[in-house]
Amino acid sequence: MGETMDTAIDKALIILESLETGRNRCSLAEIAARTGMPKPTVHRILAILERRGYVQQLSSREYTLGPKIIALGIFAGGKDAMVSAARPVLDRLVLACRETVHLGVLYQTQLLYLDRREPEDTAVRLARLPSPLTSLHASASGKVLLAFGEPDLLDQVVTAGLVGYTERTIVDVDRLRAELERIRVNGYAVSEQERYEGVRAVGVPVRHRSGAVVAALSAAGPVQRFDQARVEHVRTLLTKAADELSLSLH
Repeated sequence: MGETMDTAIDKALIILESLETGRNRCSLAEIAARTGMPKPTVHRILAILERRGYVQQLSSREYTLGPKIIALGIFAGGKDAMVSAARPVLDRLVLACRETVHLGVLYQTQLLYLDRREPEDTAVRLARLPSPLTSLHASASGKVLLAFGEPDLLDQVVTAGLVGYTERTIVDVDRLRAELERIRVNGYAVSEQERYEGVRAVGVPVRHRSGAVVAALSAAGPVQRFDQARVEHVRTLLTKAADELSLSLH
């Protein structure tokens, strides 16, 4: 006799909870051992959860929580301290720089966008991102978080795989290490059409009062209007906004 709907849902939730606690990425065998379920059952449920965006399988064949779960968490925690503190900062920033601005944080080995503002008075706007999660190595905010993150973060990102989204994406480890060193020296990052063709972005770190980098602010726009002079201007605005946000973080 087949399992009931309640039983199937219960098993799916147990699997999700196994990924949420302890080590955040697990192999099929580890999930089966942690949940006490047979591997075929775990594999079948993971396939459904992955198809729906609740888990994702990494290039290492390990599983982790997917963008749908993260997005639900953001929605539920919409009054989170950082999001609330950043809201007026982002409002002022988008008016000043007239480009699309983002607030992003590190989630495991990816960049998680917490909030976004779009300019209302520009003819060309960027398309909305398909997911709040994106790769660290291919975005301005992501490279900032990677540059100022824990020493082993780069190794984890490389292990997960450096996806080449465009011809300009940095997929060579040595080139990426050199890029991250430049970011640490300069204090900001630029994405030169590395995630999307025709889009340039600049990102800066947001620091906690302790000095630790806890988030990144970025601005992105089409390359035809986002030239080098504009990058410098927007970087100044971003740095001012990041300093303002930092003062409100406890």
